[in-house]
Amino acid sequence: LRILTGQGLNTGAEMPSDPVLIARNIGPAELLDYGRSLKGIVLEEGSVGSHAAIVARALAIPLVVHATRITTEALNGDHIMVDGDQGVTHLRPDDSVVAAFRDKIAMQADAQERYASIRDKPAETRDAQTINLHMNAGLMADLPSLDGSGADGVGLFRTELQFLVRNQMPRRSELSALYARVLDAAQGKRVVFRTLDIGSDKVLPYMKPNDEPNPALGWRAVRLSIDRPGLLRVQLRALLKAAAGRTLRIKLPMITMVSEVDEVRAMLDREIATQTRFGHELPKEILLGSMIEVPTLLFQLDELMQRVDFISVGTNDLFQFMSASDRGNSFLANRYNPLSRPFLRALREIVRAAERNDKPLYLCGEMASEPLSALAVMAVGYRAISMPPGSLGPVKEMVRSVNLTEISTMMNDALDEVNPAQTILEMMMDYTDQRGVPV
Repeated sequence: LRILTGQGLNTGAEMPSDPVLIARNIGPAELLDYGRSLKGIVLEEGSVGSHAAIVARALAIPLVVHATRITTEALNGDHIMVDGDQGVTHLRPDDSVVAAFRDKIAMQADAQERYASIRDKPAETRDAQTINLHMNAGLMADLPSLDGSGADGVGLFRTELQFLVRNQMPRRSELSALYARVLDAAQGKRVVFRTLDIGSDKVLPYMKPNDEPNPALGWRAVRLSIDRPGLLRVQLRALLKAAAGRTLRIKLPMITMVSEVDEVRAMLDREIATQTRFGHELPKEILLGSMIEVPTLLFQLDELMQRVDFISVGTNDLFQFMSASDRGNSFLANRYNPLSRPFLRALREIVRAAERNDKPLYLCGEMASEPLSALAVMAVGYRAISMPPGSLGPVKEMVRSVNLTEISTMMNDALDEVNPAQTILEMMMDYTDQRGVPV
C-alpha cells in the first residue's frame, strides 16, 4: 500500500506493472489516494452501491466485491483477472480462462467502436424523443473525456472529492481556480456543482471524526454545511468567483426539509451581496437546485419546487432510505433492486410534480449507468440523466434503439396494476428481448 500511495520509494520493493489491490474493504478517500494507478480492486466485503464503488467507476477501475477469502488466498505477485462487468475474479487463471478473457476483451473493443460511431449523433429515440445524457465527474482528470464522450454536459460534479484527496483544507483561491478550470473544460456545456457531500463513509482526513452510531443517517452533507456555515461560505464564494460572467448551477445534497433550502438560499444571497459590494463580477445567471434523496421530500414536492430553479434526483440514497437497505451492507446486496414498483412509482410522482411546477428535472446516480435501469427511468418520464462517462456509449445505443412512447405506456400500465403477474424487471426484459433493444 505504501508503494501505491507513493510512500514506498525507499522500501526496496518494486511497483508491479499492472497492480491489483486486494483488501477486506476500502473507503472512498483511501481509494482516491491510489488514483488511477490501480488496474483492479478486489474486496472481501463492500457493495456495488457503496461510495467506494462509485469512485472506482469514476476512475474507470474494475472492482469486484464479496470475493470470499481473497485476502488469505492471494499472494504478492500472483496473476489475477478482474471482470468488473460480471463481478468475477480469477486467481492464478489457467490458459483456458485467459483465452476466454481475451475473446471478451475483443468483443468489448468491437462494442467501443460501435459507441464511437454514434458519439456525435443525437440521443434520440425511434419515436423522435430526445434524451439529454450528462456525465458525472469529480476530478479534473474526468473533464478531458467530456468532449470526446458525446455528453451534453456534467450533470453532477462531486466537489467533495477535491477535499478528500488532500491532507488539509483547500484554500478558497485554490477552489476558485479549480471550479474555473472545470467550467473552461466544459466549453459552455451545462455543469452542475454539488455542494460538499461529506460525512457517512466520506470523512475528511483533517476533520475530527464523529462517533456516530449510524453515520449515513447522521451529521452529513447539507446538515453539516448549515451547522458549519464557514465551510459552505468558502465554497459559495469560490463558485461565484469561478463562474463570473457565466451560468452557475449549484445543487444541494441530502435536503430533508424545505427550510434547509431557505437557509442556504439566504446564505447564497448574502455572499452575492458581498461580492457586489466589493465590485466583483458575478455570474450572469445563478441557479440553485435541490437533490431529492430523502423520502420526506416526496411529501413536500410542490413546496420544494417553488423554492428552487431545478430538481435533481439522487437515486442511490433515495432508494436505500426508502427500502431501509444499506447500500454498503454486503448482506443486503441482493436486495438492492431499484426496479421495484414502489420506487418507480415514487420517481414517477417526482416527474408529475416537476411538470405541475414547470421545473427542469434531472436524474443522477448509479441507476442511470445501466441501459436497462436507464430505460426504466426514461419510461417513467425522465428526459435528462447523468451517469459515469463509461456508461454513455451503451446508454446512447439503447436510447437510439427504443420506441419510448411504447415502453412508457407499458411501464405506466404495469405500475398501476394492483395484482401484477410480472415484476417490472421481467416485463422490461421481455420487452427488450422481443424488440432487440441492447441492454
